[in-house]
Amino acid sequence: MAADATTTADTTTTTTVLVGVDYSDHSFHALEEAARFVAARFPPGAADLVAVHARRHLTPAFVAIDAVAPVLSVEAAEQRGMEKLIREKARQLSAKYGVGIKLEVKDGEAKRVVCDAVGEHGAGVLVVGSRGHGPVLRALLGGSVSDYCCRHASCPVMVVKMPRPQP
Repeated sequence: MAADATTTADTTTTTTVLVGVDYSDHSFHALEEAARFVAARFPPGAADLVAVHARRHLTPAFVAIDAVAPVLSVEAAEQRGMEKLIREKARQLSAKYGVGIKLEVKDGEAKRVVCDAVGEHGAGVLVVGSRGHGPVLRALLGGSVSDYCCRHASCPVMVVKMPRPQP
C-alpha cells in the first residue's frame, strides 16, 4: 500500500494522510480515526496528518444595499467560530495520539477542495467521514463528499462511519 514510509541510507519518504473536516461529529470522528491510524501505522515523523476544511464562499442570500455587509459579517464570524472549533478538536486529538495535525482552510466546495488537496500534498491516503445518507437523500443533496472522493481522489480513500449506538 502507498501509505508505508520507507527509509534508505540517503532519503526518508514521509507519507501524507489527509482528512477532510468540517464542524460535524462525523468529521471529528474521521479526524480521530485518522490520528489513530497515523499513530498506530507509522513511526514518529514518518507521516504528516493534514486536516483540510473547505470554507464556503461568503455570499448574501439576498441583495439589499444596507443588509449585505451585516449578513457577510455574521457569516464570517460563524465561519471563524467553526474554524476555531476544528482547531481545538485537532489540538485535543494531537495530544491524545501524539501526532501533529496541520489544519488548512481553503475556499470552495468541500468535495473539490479535498480532492485538490490530495493532489497538492501527494497524499498517500485520504480519510473522510460518512453521514450515512441513503441514495435518495444523497441524490437530493447533489451527492456526498465521500462518494465524490472515492470516485475522484488520486489515492486510496478510507470512509469512516460513526459507530452504531449500543442498545
